[in-house]
Amino acid sequence: MSKPWFDPETGMLMLDEYVSEMPSYRRILADEVVSEQEYRDHAEQTVNLLRRLEETLPDDAKALATEALCELAVLYALERHQAN
Repeated sequence: MSKPWFDPETGMLMLDEYVSEMPSYRRILADEVVSEQEYRDHAEQTVNLLRRLEETLPDDAKALATEALCELAVLYALERHQAN
């Protein structure tokens, strides 16, 4: 069963909850330090996962996923900008 993206009660995106459960997150932050190598390795893993996803999606789903990923990146950039 796939996980829901949104909390059914609040309607909020649940990515924060899922991030803390990810084995990669727990492994990298086990020592509370993110090394350059860990960052590069995780970036490579993420790119490989996105490439696999891109190859499996039909064109209409790929277009929607592209738009959603870009808007999520915009939201992340805005959050970082607000924090400064």
